[in-house]
Amino acid sequence: MSILQAASKNPLLHVQHLSDLLDQYDESFDLYKAYNERLLINLGELFNKTTLPISAISGDLMSRSALKKLLTEKAGFYSKLKDIECLITVRVVVYFSDDLDYAVSLIKKEFSINESHSPVVDTSDQDRFGIHIRRFAIKLLAEQYARLEYQRFDSLKAELEIRTVLQHSWSEVKGVFDFLISGARIPTENVNKLAQISYLLKMADDELVRIKDQIMSQSRLVERDTSVGVVAPIQAEESSFQESLPVDARKQSILKEKIELFILNDRVVREMDRSIADHYETRLVYKESFISILSEVFLRIGIDTEDRLREELVTNKSIILMLMENIFADRAKAYVDCIFKGSCLLVLYYLLLAKTGNVDIVKRNVGCYVSLKDMSVDEFSHYLLACYKKIGKKAPDVDW
Repeated sequence: MSILQAASKNPLLHVQHLSDLLDQYDESFDLYKAYNERLLINLGELFNKTTLPISAISGDLMSRSALKKLLTEKAGFYSKLKDIECLITVRVVVYFSDDLDYAVSLIKKEFSINESHSPVVDTSDQDRFGIHIRRFAIKLLAEQYARLEYQRFDSLKAELEIRTVLQHSWSEVKGVFDFLISGARIPTENVNKLAQISYLLKMADDELVRIKDQIMSQSRLVERDTSVGVVAPIQAEESSFQESLPVDARKQSILKEKIELFILNDRVVREMDRSIADHYETRLVYKESFISILSEVFLRIGIDTEDRLREELVTNKSIILMLMENIFADRAKAYVDCIFKGSCLLVLYYLLLAKTGNVDIVKRNVGCYVSLKDMSVDEFSHYLLACYKKIGKKAPDVDW
C-alpha cells in the first residue's frame, strides 16, 4: 500500500504526511523563490526579443497557509512537494486577446510544457462566468539543465497563466469575491450579475481587437513610403505576366478589400507575419499599395477568394516560413526597416511559383514584384527554385 493510500485511510497518517510536506516546503522555500525569479528573467528575455506588446510579467510563490489549505482539501492527492505544479505561478499579461495564441506559441518554443495539463480551463469559471484563463504546467528545456546554474531546478515545475489585461482584472476581482464568500452559498441573483460582468469583459476584449484593427486599417500605420520591407514588392509600370489571367479592375477592387480584412482578422496570417517580423527583428506595418499588389498577383494566378487563400496558407504554413528564411537570408537584415502586413501571402505566392519547377514561369510572374537590392529577376528566379529544392520539396506541376 502506498503512502497516499495509507494516508487517505488513516487520519493520523494524513496529518503526518501533511506536516512532512509543509516541512519540505520550509526547507525548499529559497530554492522555489530562486526558480520563480529565473522563470521571470527567462520570460522577460523571451518577449523582449519580439514585437509583441506585453502589459506585465509577474510571478509569486504559494504561501504556506495556502499550501496547507490545498493539501487539506486534496488529502492524499500529492505524495511529494515537487508534484504540486502551482507552488509557483507566473503570469504573462498581454493587451489584446488576438495576441494570446502567439504568446502561447512563443512559450512552447522556449519551455517544456506538460500537454496533459495544458491548457487548463477552470470549468467552474467557464460555466458560471465565461472567462477562460489559459494555464500551462511548464519546466525549463531539458538542454538548459546541462548548465550548472540550472541544475538545482531540474525537478521543479511551475504554472504559467497567459491573460489579457481585462482577464487579469477579472481574475483579481474574482479573487476578492472568492475570499469574501468562501464556504458560503452565493445567491442566484449575484451569480447571474457576476456572469453578466464577465461576459461584458469578454465582449470588451473582442471589441478592443476590432477597434485596434480598424484603426490600423484606417491609419495604414505607414509613416513614410520610403520604408524598406524585405518581402515587399515594388509595383511595375507594365505588367510582365504574359501568360497569366487578365485582371479586371472591379474584381481586383473586391479582392483587395477581402485581402485587407483577411490580413487584419485572420489569426494564421497574423501569427505568420509576426514570425517573419521577429525573424528580422523589425516592426509590422500596414501599407495599402502592398495590398493592391497582392490582389493583382493572386488574380493573375486564378486565386480570387479569401477561402482559397486561407486553404493554401494553412496547407503550406510550415514550408512558407522555411522558404522565407531561405529566400530572405541574413543578407537582407541590414536594411530592413519594416515588414508589411500580409508578407506571408507574398511568400505563399512565391511558393506557388516555385512549385511549378519552371524558371521561365517564375521569371514571367515574379517580374518587377521583387525588391531585393542585390538580385536581378533572373537571379532571384533561380535562387527561389534552388531554395525550394533545398528545403526538400519536389516541384509538382501546378495547373492554374
